[in-house]
Amino acid sequence: MRKARRLIALGLIVLAAVGGGLLFGDTIGAVTGVQSFEDYTLDLRQQTTTETFQNLPSRERESDVVLVLFDEESVLEDWPWLAPFPRAPLATLIRGISDAGATTIGLDVFLGEMYPKLNEIDQGNDLLRQAILDAGNVFLAAPVEQTDTGPVVREPDPFFAEVAAGVGSAEFPSSFESFRDGSLAVRSGSELYPSFALSLYTHARGLDAQALLTEARTSRRIDLPGLPANVGHISDDWFTERDASGSVLSFRVRFIGPPSSADANDLPGTFQASASGAIEELARNVSDPILGELWRGTLEELFKDKIVLLGSGFHPEERFRTPFYEFEFSSDDPEEVGGQYEWMYGVEIHAHALQNMLDAEYVQPLGKVNLLILLLILAVLTGGVTFRAGAGWGGATTVCAIGGTWLVALWAWAGIVAVPTGELFSIPTAGLWVPIGIPSLVAIFSYVGSVAYVAVVEGREKRFIKSAFGKYLSPDVVAEISEDPSALKLGGEKRPLSLLFSDLAGFTNISEDMDAQDLIELLNEYLNDMTQVVFDENGYLDKYIGDAIMAFWNAPKDVPDHPDRAIRTAIFMQRRMDALNERWAARNPEHKPMMVRIGVHTGEVVVGNVGGEDRFDYSAIGDAVNLAARLEPANKTYDTLNMVSEATLAAGRDEYRVRELDFIAVKGKEEPIKVYELLEMKGVELDPFREKAITLYESAMVAYKKHDWVGAKKTFSEAVEAFPKDGPSALYVKRCQENIDEPPPPDWDFVVHRTEK
Repeated sequence: MRKARRLIALGLIVLAAVGGGLLFGDTIGAVTGVQSFEDYTLDLRQQTTTETFQNLPSRERESDVVLVLFDEESVLEDWPWLAPFPRAPLATLIRGISDAGATTIGLDVFLGEMYPKLNEIDQGNDLLRQAILDAGNVFLAAPVEQTDTGPVVREPDPFFAEVAAGVGSAEFPSSFESFRDGSLAVRSGSELYPSFALSLYTHARGLDAQALLTEARTSRRIDLPGLPANVGHISDDWFTERDASGSVLSFRVRFIGPPSSADANDLPGTFQASASGAIEELARNVSDPILGELWRGTLEELFKDKIVLLGSGFHPEERFRTPFYEFEFSSDDPEEVGGQYEWMYGVEIHAHALQNMLDAEYVQPLGKVNLLILLLILAVLTGGVTFRAGAGWGGATTVCAIGGTWLVALWAWAGIVAVPTGELFSIPTAGLWVPIGIPSLVAIFSYVGSVAYVAVVEGREKRFIKSAFGKYLSPDVVAEISEDPSALKLGGEKRPLSLLFSDLAGFTNISEDMDAQDLIELLNEYLNDMTQVVFDENGYLDKYIGDAIMAFWNAPKDVPDHPDRAIRTAIFMQRRMDALNERWAARNPEHKPMMVRIGVHTGEVVVGNVGGEDRFDYSAIGDAVNLAARLEPANKTYDTLNMVSEATLAAGRDEYRVRELDFIAVKGKEEPIKVYELLEMKGVELDPFREKAITLYESAMVAYKKHDWVGAKKTFSEAVEAFPKDGPSALYVKRCQENIDEPPPPDWDFVVHRTEK
């Protein structure tokens, strides 16, 4: 029993630890700080796999994405305002980049205002519009604004938008400190709108962004190659939310490397980046008769067959913290100066999101099922060791479990199993985001809970603080009586009940061979388990009579399905009896299997408090009680374990396997009732030999009711041969022979009158 209690306690502690970890880490993770911790640990993993697309010897990797960053010098030299960026130079940039052979151009500048007075200075609007029109591959950026009807994308002025190749939303998911997420699409009214990165990606790959989003409205998921299965889902109620903060369909960006810079003297960055002033000058001079071809060649070398993103590289409102903020750079190359990275500009965050789409490589969040498995393993490991070996070993195991989680998380992210001596082997999990905070919490919760149980619960003597009603009633009934003290007064009422009587077969003989203490321990264990089955089905435990149990349903609390609960209790008590026999046999190899006989009947009785003013019991009395009590010992005649009346089966559902036993009149009752053997729930297969015997029994019973005693005996005998323990078949073999020897009258009603209780 102690072992079973410890296993149950461990199971509950494990479930509580997992539930607590998910609550503190997921449901309210933003409040507890666990979410921030998970983000921080992912930042560290992003930094361990840094790489750059720039032409540096040890980090060379080609990318189709290049940046043109607006620099402060290019503005202040000819334009006295930081914003808006002059549109005439933008036109020159777009024309030069387009002529150089760029496949797609993304302009991360919102062209929502025309600024007519500024336009008078250089006719920048007209020049920019014409450049966009001539290029034919320019995509514009648009923000999301909150309106009275919800979030809406504010598109650029039609003057520019109608000649652009498309418009994408430059909206990022809101961030408290660091930007870690990009967007796949945004919600504009009741429509899906492509993100800036998605617009560029679909154009570069020859896809239709709008068709992709239309399909997503039907499939409820944006389907991109490599996009994790648990990312990109669109909930049914997403379009009805009016909060602009939830307007972005996001994904965690897998940052390829640290921030880029157009200044050659700055730290090396991820993408090839050029200063807009230098590119503008090259674009203006391609018509130079002497150096024009050289400049044109330079532009083609930079931009031919590339996706070019143009955006600010100096405006303070356009710079953001990312996982590489304050990341330290060092190099073995003496010519490379180390330092610390700081801000990343918004256009480059779009570039990282775009690169994820182009590479079909994303941050892969660990699925909920796999996370649950990980948490259960950690909770069982730390709690199990604590239960078995004590708090010291449990604490050491907890520390190792947390450390192991960190290690597994790093391996899963890198896709490589590595140790201090080197790499052991690669695994196909690169980019997998295994949480660290939640598993660590679960391991700690499981350890603390296990220590508390071992030190406190098992360190105290068993306490008996339950009231008498708490021992004999289900919790629901106790609650009902406590709320209605009038239930304790003397009196009763008539109502239909389903009643169950059970008794251990041959317990008296078994008890003679057992030590008194062992006998009481066994009996208590049996009664405890059987009572729990009754309570699980909301039954009322009327009384113990030695090893016998009387229980009923539908009083004092209404139980509409009381016949089914009584029948199920009989089935579950037999299953529990099998489990008890196995448990006892494991403890004592000489244990002889014990059986419990059960009778179930439904009928109207008087139920209430019976006794005197100072001492009474809540019980039931009446013919139905007596009949139910007679059905239990009637099992002996048929060598069965469960007998249920036709009245109970008729009042319940058709969910049980039964077979007709007889039409009997119990002692003290003239009116006969039909009784059945309760075999199991429907769909539950029995022993194959018993199944065959039951089939033969049903066939023989048909012949028996036709007074075909010879044919019935033959088939009943075959049933016994198939399953010698089939008591009803053996009984009917004898009855058939008796009817052959002394045939009953033709009008015999098949009623069997019992002369014993």
